[in-house]
Amino acid sequence: MNNFLSTDLRLVKAPIHHGKVVAGQPLLFKYWGNKVSVFEEPTIFLSEKVVSVGRSPSINTWEAAGYDLLTWFQWCQLTDTDWNDATEADRQQFADDYSAASDSKTVNRKLTVVRRFYEFCSAEGWYHRDIGSLLEQRWLRNQSIDDDALAHTRTSGNVKERDPLLRKVGRNVVVKPLQLAQVQKLLKHLGPAPEDKQDRRSVRDRLIVELALIGGARLGDVINLTTLKFLSITVEPHQMIEQFPITVLGKGKVTRQMAVPGWLVIAVQKYIAGERLESERRGKKKQRVKLNTKLFLGQPTSKAAGQPISRSAVQKMFELACRHCGIVEKIEVADNETGQTHIKTVVAHSFHDLRHNCAVLTYHAEKVNGNQEPWKIVQIKLGHKSVKVTMDIYLAHVDIFGEKQGLTDIRRLIGLQGD
Repeated sequence: MNNFLSTDLRLVKAPIHHGKVVAGQPLLFKYWGNKVSVFEEPTIFLSEKVVSVGRSPSINTWEAAGYDLLTWFQWCQLTDTDWNDATEADRQQFADDYSAASDSKTVNRKLTVVRRFYEFCSAEGWYHRDIGSLLEQRWLRNQSIDDDALAHTRTSGNVKERDPLLRKVGRNVVVKPLQLAQVQKLLKHLGPAPEDKQDRRSVRDRLIVELALIGGARLGDVINLTTLKFLSITVEPHQMIEQFPITVLGKGKVTRQMAVPGWLVIAVQKYIAGERLESERRGKKKQRVKLNTKLFLGQPTSKAAGQPISRSAVQKMFELACRHCGIVEKIEVADNETGQTHIKTVVAHSFHDLRHNCAVLTYHAEKVNGNQEPWKIVQIKLGHKSVKVTMDIYLAHVDIFGEKQGLTDIRRLIGLQGD
């Protein structure tokens, strides 16, 4: 008896390993009246094609695939469509209905899981309609012999399948610069300004943030900086706001020049000669670390003294600083299992948002300095291949700080140094 349309569908994760069922494996059940039964077809698919595959994905991936199928089946029920009678036209409508509420990557994942499920059912003789039949096959040629030294070991090409229902996933860059008051509060919390001789706090964290805020450094750029890049620069008194090039190996292993003002170069050099040297000494004293040239090391008083700072350490530092400064927001989070929502307080910005601040600040500094076409400078500073990319990302955000007249030093522009 087919009672699909009148049942309540639920997904349950196996609590323990039992027989062929492993802990965390998603199982689908059908409830009706006071009866319950396993929804066999999707449960078998999840077991054989998701959980039991080689190099098994994580439990989170299993769960996501289970909920993708559950979402599909619930949509079928809402549209009065038996899952066994669904067609490609139904899968198309399913994609259209969910595209308004989900991003393209999520919709594509759901569409792919549904298609793979029906391909499995077709192979087992459980399904006889057309889902999966529109899959396109494209023949891709290998590189020419002149371009491929191992061409003689390969076939002349290969077939790549393409699902025509999948959405095109474009570049999705969310620009979220911090507001001026947030920038000021964050920097004051992280450490003393270079001109403050009385404040004896650590300067490392503030320098890390300033290199992203002022120089446009990515997180990877910061942790890979070396002392040699800064110690080879001589800054004269009249060059405090002059830009000095620092070579970084950036995204995609592309080398670019990061522009760092003279005052920040000097601040970094003082860190190298003071706080960093102390961290190096303590790390060496513990005989736990070898000397290295990485610029930023663990704090001298920490267990990581003398060791290069990690990506996670920088991210944690930035998150804690944002929380301390109240740079947070409240979001509504849904529980996939219960459907209930609760309010969660999260950090409102990521470390990468400082790079967006750099773009906006550079734009205004250039405008104030008389440059009527500042986009090229922003492009060069961020290392974008095309000025169009720069403008497409930031064009709608250039007025976030307002126009200020007669200022050329970025520190003055954001109110961190007086005249």
